Amino acid sequence: MAKPDPVPTFIEVGVNAKPAVPAEDESEKPLQGDWVDEFLGDREIRPNTKKAYTRQLRGFQVWCEFKHWGDVGEADVSRYKEHLKNKPTKAGKIGLSPASVNQAIATLQSFFKWLATKRYITYNPTLNVEKVPAAPTETKDIEVAAVRQLAEGLEYRGQREQLSTRDTAIFELLKHGLRATEVSKLNIGDYNGQAVQVSKAKWRSDGTVPLAPNARQALDSYLGWCVRKGFDTSSGEPLFRSLSRNGYGKRLGYWGIYEMVKDLGVIAESTENVHPHRLRHTFGTQLVLNDMSPDYVRKLMRIKSPVTSERYTKRALEKKAEDAFNELIERSESGSGLF
Repeated sequence: MAKPDPVPTFIEVGVNAKPAVPAEDESEKPLQGDWVDEFLGDREIRPNTKKAYTRQLRGFQVWCEFKHWGDVGEADVSRYKEHLKNKPTKAGKIGLSPASVNQAIATLQSFFKWLATKRYITYNPTLNVEKVPAAPTETKDIEVAAVRQLAEGLEYRGQREQLSTRDTAIFELLKHGLRATEVSKLNIGDYNGQAVQVSKAKWRSDGTVPLAPNARQALDSYLGWCVRKGFDTSSGEPLFRSLSRNGYGKRLGYWGIYEMVKDLGVIAESTENVHPHRLRHTFGTQLVLNDMSPDYVRKLMRIKSPVTSERYTKRALEKKAEDAFNELIERSESGSGLF
């Protein structure tokens, strides 16, 4: 059977020839597999955040069977949200927490917004996808009297292990709202005699924390003790060091601070689940109870979101209402009830 004649291609030459029109270079438009990497490269984020973004975006890709990003619709994102709400966890529970689901959705929203801005897609499928309502978070503050009982335990802990000078300084910083990890990361140069500078903090909550006289006195006393013990007190050295046999002189880690507070709870015979972060909650609640402006509270606690600080406002309102009610009962004629 004869083959058909090939279709000829005519090429114009000479001064009147039209310039050849190059075909669209597909290499200029990143492949969808490259979009995630390009997105992460455009963002100024920390390594741990980058890992979380990568895990969440790749997880969505696997779930939707590697559908092209431009073909992902609003229904896909909504179904994925329901999938996360019903996904079995390693702990045996059904469904991720609202915070985990919302974090995954927020990552998708950020990514698709970037794709739309870059004009890699024509429609952002996450625009109308709502996040999961989170259950109100209870503030785990501690009564002031209970905090004082914990502080009294520092003396007894020191008698056993000669740790009271260091631990008193740590306890004072925890009372000022610092997280245990932030205390662990402090260097000597971060304390200027009046305040401490917190850097590389969770949620980028870096900032300066002014200290009350008791805290400054505790830190000054501790630094004097460090000099007498022969520790290097140059600005880049750890502020708090381990005094255990195995890690003597090294930076005191998170778990060392955690166990210190737990030990104080045991000494005080506390029936509550005492841990370092509860002192941060107590600090925030006490600021609000003393009628400090919410803006100042957020500044001192290095909180960016008003929603996060609202928990302290609610807790302070509860405590004020309870105190007002108790005072009213005491003033009543019977002393046992209003009527």
